[in-house]
Formats: sequence, structure tokens, C-alpha cells
Amino acid sequence: MQLRFSALLSIICLSTLQLLAQPAGMGRPGGAGMGAMQSGRFYGKVIDSKTNKGLEAASIQLVSAKFDRVKMQSKDTVISGMLTPTNGNFALENVAFMGSYTLKITAIGYKPYSQKVSFLTPEMQQKMMQAFSQMGAAPKKDTTGGKAAGAPAAAPNMQKMFQEMFGGDMNKMMAMSDKDLGNIKLEQDAKVLENVTVTANRSMVLAVDRKIFNVDKTLSASGGTATDIMRQIPSVNVDIDGNVSVRNAAPTLFVDGRPTTLTLDQIPADAIQSVELITNPSAKFDASGGGAAILNVVMKKNRKSGYNGSVRGGIDSRGRPNLGGDFNLRQGKFNTFISGQFGARKSISNSEINTLYKASGSIPATAIYQRVNNISKGGFGFVRGGFDYFIDNRNTITVSGNFVRGTFGNDEINNIRYDSFYNPLRTSLGYRKTVADGFFQNIGSTVSYKHLFTKPGHELTADINYNGNKSNNDAQFNNQRYKTDNTPLGKESIQQTDGSTSSTFLVIQTDYANPITDKLKIESGLRAQIRDFSSKNINSFYDYNSGEFYVVPNISSNYKFNDKVFAAYATLTGKAGKLGYNVGLRLESSNYTGKLVENDSAFKVTYPISAFPSAFLSYKLSEKSDLQFNYSRRINRPNFFQLMPFIDYTDPLNLRQGNSSLTPEFTNSLEANYTYAFSNSHSILVSGYFKHTTDLITNYQYKGENPATKDSAIFNTYINANSSQRYGLEFTSRNAFTKKFDVTTNLNFYNAKINSENIQQNLSNSQFSFFGKMTLTQKLGKTNQWTIQANGDYQSKTVLPAGGGGRGMGGMMFGGGIQPAGSNGFVNPNYGMDMSVRRDIIKNKSGQGYQGSITLSMNDIFRTRVYDVTTSSDFFVQTVRRRRDPQILRLQFNWRFGKLDTNMFRRKNMKGEMEGMSEGMSGAGGN
Repeated sequence: MQLRFSALLSIICLSTLQLLAQPAGMGRPGGAGMGAMQSGRFYGKVIDSKTNKGLEAASIQLVSAKFDRVKMQSKDTVISGMLTPTNGNFALENVAFMGSYTLKITAIGYKPYSQKVSFLTPEMQQKMMQAFSQMGAAPKKDTTGGKAAGAPAAAPNMQKMFQEMFGGDMNKMMAMSDKDLGNIKLEQDAKVLENVTVTANRSMVLAVDRKIFNVDKTLSASGGTATDIMRQIPSVNVDIDGNVSVRNAAPTLFVDGRPTTLTLDQIPADAIQSVELITNPSAKFDASGGGAAILNVVMKKNRKSGYNGSVRGGIDSRGRPNLGGDFNLRQGKFNTFISGQFGARKSISNSEINTLYKASGSIPATAIYQRVNNISKGGFGFVRGGFDYFIDNRNTITVSGNFVRGTFGNDEINNIRYDSFYNPLRTSLGYRKTVADGFFQNIGSTVSYKHLFTKPGHELTADINYNGNKSNNDAQFNNQRYKTDNTPLGKESIQQTDGSTSSTFLVIQTDYANPITDKLKIESGLRAQIRDFSSKNINSFYDYNSGEFYVVPNISSNYKFNDKVFAAYATLTGKAGKLGYNVGLRLESSNYTGKLVENDSAFKVTYPISAFPSAFLSYKLSEKSDLQFNYSRRINRPNFFQLMPFIDYTDPLNLRQGNSSLTPEFTNSLEANYTYAFSNSHSILVSGYFKHTTDLITNYQYKGENPATKDSAIFNTYINANSSQRYGLEFTSRNAFTKKFDVTTNLNFYNAKINSENIQQNLSNSQFSFFGKMTLTQKLGKTNQWTIQANGDYQSKTVLPAGGGGRGMGGMMFGGGIQPAGSNGFVNPNYGMDMSVRRDIIKNKSGQGYQGSITLSMNDIFRTRVYDVTTSSDFFVQTVRRRRDPQILRLQFNWRFGKLDTNMFRRKNMKGEMEGMSEGMSGAGGN
């Protein structure tokens, strides 16, 4: 056996020596090497550095030095080459094992790429050459009686070399001849792309920990707000009031990777580049939010050299206009950007609220029927701007800010019928008119510093983010009770409210990233969050005797609070073969201080340091499929609306009150993802998830007495339930059936369960549900100048989403002898469809593309979207049916302009300033 092995090594050596003895390039067609028996294969994939998608028709060349006997010198010779198919994959076969090569890649619109490649390391090649030199010439004649000539002389040196290089493992040696060069990223060449019209549709990109949706071309959202954008995002459900949920929980909103006090309806859709959906955030991100996802809105900011921008305008079928535009200028060390938007809105809604109070003792059952018609009008302005200052190639300062201000008016008529089931039936009528107006304002600013070290990926960043927000709401409520013959019962009750809020939100953080090796990276950071909030709500009633309004102290409030959160995190990211991993740990502590100013009473809640681990694993099954697993632990602290201990009297029959004794909820989340790309046109993502939450902050209702009117009322509130769990299976697919027709589909099958047995025995709520969303896009015309898009969604019966904390929704403070009772709530099925048509107009100078477009869109075209909720308990049953703003037609115009010629500034061309054509794939910062 030993002799046979030595003979095999000798044959390899002798073949190699014979080839090495020839001048370079005179052996087999593979160039300098070991012949066909010892040939190898280089393979990999060429991708776009921004989209990570495969590049078609990229030219691959493998170059080796060849000796020219005529000129007696070496010259570069292409020994293998090919053009990549649509998926960007390449493979170069029959390459000689011994030798050094240069891989050269070129593609239209991209910078050339060059890389030194070989099967053996330089140390291995040196050892092999030393072993060959020590062997001497091999015998020419076979004198071994059939055994390999020269085997005994060659074997010792070759065995030593083999042992040193491969540990005696022949399989290891053979495996090295099949070398994966990985995904090779080509950078877009802005110089070339200045004259190229880019038409690729990069609607969704799947990153390690998030899904990225490029929404700057979403038709139906043009002229709208971020709420309209969210209707187009898979996995995201938006009800008729604009409340957003992901997998039956309210997500946390980020803007450009940082928390914000802005709401979705305060962000113009036309200012948004992309939306990132992070369903299970890692330790790098703020642990707040419980089991909810993060929605990161990435705003448009262009860094093209030169100037560019757009103007837009539109009007809807209710005569409400919108105007907007953006402008970007880059010159020298500065990149300046500004955008603005003005929009007027008119919203009409109709509601039916039916409440049945069950009989209790001698008190008979009572039914209250409400028919509510609401019209709200208003408008808002949005301005965002800033600049990047490039100190040098490795240091950048960014300053940006935004200003939002809006006004609103609200007119509402509520017709009420009261039925008390005595014998005989006692019926009375009620009329309630509400007139309200107010304003909101938000000022935000960010200062960022980024330092790049000499090693790629080694960087340090520091950020200061500030948001200031204030609002005011004045309202008058006129209430009148009548007999069935419309005879007044007493005098009209007139109530006024004067409400105002103000808040500041400051976040200071720093992040550090260092790739220790090509396969190992560490990240760490520190974060401090400080928030101050105040709310004042004065309720007064008209006194007919004095002819003046008087303040009712026990239903008015003046409330302030301050909360602080301090955090530190560290993550380790690495790769071992096809396995990738990211493990991290986050530490957070916080405290909350609240004060009732009028009563001079205060309370403080301190949450000690808690640990929030996370782990992400990914495994590349093949070139077409990947598998991911992840785990995280998160916290959801009560928000200020849930903690504020005063009553909101906006609806005297459905009051809202806060609970300062709420405690945080903790959530453990598990998720698994499987992706498969059938081809460049068809792909699917399958996600399975499980979330378990303790001390769930959940919706809660109880019956009580309105302190102002002494009538019975339902108190809407929050309380800590025992626990909840959600699990489900989600499918997301994109299918480009032709170059002009594609479909994106999202299906989510899930179960949501809330266990509230700590409040009342056998009180739990569970429901299997289904949510589906589909977007169809069809292009028409020779140059695709027409685009038709349809968006449809369906939500089956589901449990009322827990947590969230909408405006005015608080927790619960039991008092005054009120006894709580449990309740179950469900959202009944609803569905709808939106439709849009766009026509591209105004060709650019090259005639290869368009600079303008006209879009016509309509939402809820079949008038089917209805918010339908049923809530029940031991003492009442309530149903709410509400329809808002169906079939609104919107016409929108958009014109883009720009010039990328850097000579217009009469300065030298600076290579570092020619950046990519798209910024839509930037990641959330976290921390």
C-alpha cells in the first residue's frame, strides 16, 4: 500500500517536472500547470454592490503570463473566459493547478475589477518547488519490473511535502482544486451611468436581518403620506384610520435608522426612498418595542455630483391640492439637499356604534345606538434639508433637520338613541355636536460624524438626534337629550376642552465597527435617550345662571413626565464556510418620573438593568437557496399615553384613562426564514415565527360612571395581562412572468392568544387568522411608458392587537369603587383594493427615457374597507362599524430634472465624488 501511494505521488511529480521544464505556456492548453489530471476550477458570482443582485453579460477573463520566445519576454494571455448568464454565476474549468492568475471582470456601467487568484498559497507553491528541486532527474528506463520508475527516490521528498501542505489528506488537496471566489461586487461607474437610463425594478431586497422595499416608484402613494406607502409593503396591515400593524402588533417607527416622534401621516410619501422591515431586531437595535417589528423609513437624499431634483403637484376628487419638490447640489466638499411638501386633506367617515348593557339586579338591560358622521379638514407643510461636509476621504460630518406644521378642524354629529328595557320600554334620544380645531408641530435635527479607518469596514460614528413636538386641540361639545317626540329633556349641556401637549426627545449615541478578519467582525455602541413630556387638559362647562364657563377640577389635568433609557451593546459577526452567524448582547436600564402638577403629587418607576441577547444564524444551502434562524429578547415599556392618569372626555360614552402602575412586558422571539430563487424572475421567502410575551400590556374595558355627566360609560384602558403568544407561517413571493408583468404576493397564517386569567378566571382570547396582500404591475407600450398597478389585501377575523398605545389610550387606575370586568375583542374580516395608472411623459435629451409622469389613482375602489370590531364581556356587548374615505381619486404630476456634468462647476474631476446612482438600500443604524 505504501509503495502504491509513493508511486502515485511520483507520477504526479514527474508529470509536473516535465511541464515545469518547458518554457511557460508551452505545455497543455491550460498554460503552466500539472496537466488535465491536475486541473482545477474557479467559480463564483458577479453581483451589483448596492442591490446584491446577479449581473448578466459581465465579461470574465482569466489571465496568465506566457513566455514569448520571439521577444524573449512574458506577456499576459487570456487562458479562459466567458460571459455571465442572468444570475451572474461563472465557472472557469480545466485551469492548471500550479500557477498564479489574474481574474479580470468588466461590465457596462460598472468599474473594472481585477483580482489575483490561485489554487495554492504562495507558501504552498514555494514548498512544492523546493521538493521538486531536491528530487533530481527521473530515470528514463523502467527497471522495476512494472513498478513506477524512480518511485523510491521521489517518494520521501514528496511524502514530506504532502504531509506539510495537506496533513496527509489527499481529499484536502483535491478540494483545493475547486475554488469558490464568492460573490464579487462590482461598483457602478457614475461616469458611465450619466448617459445610461436605468430601468431595473429593485422592488425588494432581502438582507441578513431585514427586508428592504424600494418604494420611490410606488404609484398609488404618489401625493399621499407614509401611511399610503405602508399599504404597499408586504406583511404590513393598515386599517382605515391609518393604524399600522405587523403580524398583529404595532411596529416601532424609525426615520433614517433612528427613533422619531413623527407619525406616518406627517411624512410625505414622495420624500421616501425605501422602507426597511425588521421583524426580529438584533441586540444592535433599541430593545424597546416588545415583540413588535421596526419600520425604518429611509428618506431621499442624493449624492450625485452636479445638481438634480424634482417638482410635483396634484389634486384629489375632494378638491384638495398638494405641492412639493426636492433639490440636491454637490460641489467640492459639500453635498446639500432640501425637500418640501404641502398637502391639504379632507376626510369623511361614518360610524355605527351599538352597545348593549346586560341586565344587573333590578337594573334592566340598556341599549345605546350611535350614528356618527365626521368631517375633518386640514393641511400640513413638511420641510427637510441638510448637508454633508467631506472633511477628507475618511471623515464626514452630516447635519440635517426637518420641520412639520399642520392644522386641522373637525366637525362631528352624533345621533344617539337610548333604550331601557323596562316594561314598558323607555326610550330617549340624544344629539351631540362637536366642533374642534388645533395644530401640531415637529422640529427635528441630527448631527452625525463618521470616521473611516484605513482598514475597510473599520469605522466610528457618533450621532446626536433631537425632536421637539407640540400640539393643541380646542373643542366644544353641545349635548341635548330629547323625548321620542323631540321635546327637550332639560337644557343643552355645553362643554369645552382645551388640550395641549409638548415633548422633547434627545438621543445621543456612538457606534464602532471593526472587521478583525475577512470572516470576523465586532460591533459595539453606547446610547442615551432622554424624553420630557407635558400634557394639559382643561375641561369646563357652561353655567346658564352666570352665563360663563366654569372649570371642573376633577376632570381636568396637568401632567408631566420624564423618562431616561441608557444602553450598551456588543455583537460578533462571523462566517465559517457556508455558515454565517451574528450573536449579540444588549444591556438597558431606565427610569420614569411622573407628576400631577395641580395636585403636586409625583411617582417614580425604575426599571433595573436587563439583558437582551440575540442570535442570528444563516446557512447557504446552494446558489439559489438560503436558510436563516434568529432569536431575540426585547422589552415594551408603557408609553406616555398608557401611563397618563387622567380621563379623556372626547366621547362621554366611551372614556379613556391612564394607568401609572403598568409594568413593562418582555418578549422572546424566534424566527426561521427560507429563501429560494427559482430564476432571476421568480423567488419565494418562507418565514416561520413564534413570540411569547409576559405581562402583556393589553386593551381592556370596564363599565363605570362618567364623573362629568353621571351617565354610565365604558372606560377604554390598558392593563397587564398574564401573557400572550403569537405564531405563524408567512409566504412572500415575487414573480416576473414577463418583462412587463410581475406579481408580489404576501400570505400570513397565524394564531394570536391573550391569557388574562390574572384579571378574571377563564378570561382568554384566541383566534387563528389569515392576512393576504397582492400587488400586480403591468407595463404597456413599446417603451413601457404606461404602467398599471393594482393592490389588494384581505384580513380575516383576528384578535384585537395588543399593546401599541394609540393617542389617548391609557392604562387603568381603579378607584371610586369601580370593579373591573374582563372583555374579549375581535376585528371582523375586511378587504379592499386600490388601483393606479401612470403615463410617462417628457423625454430626456437622449430620447432613451422620460423625465415626467402623470399618475391617476383611486383607493378602495369597491367601497369594501370597513373597520368592524366586536367587544364583549359579562356585562356588555359592543359593535363598531366604521368606513372612512373610500374611492378617493387622486391626480398627480411629477417632473425630474438634473445635470451630472461636474465641469459645470469649473473644477477638476474628483474620483471620490462619483458615487452610485441610488441610495435606496441604506441600512438602519440601530443602537
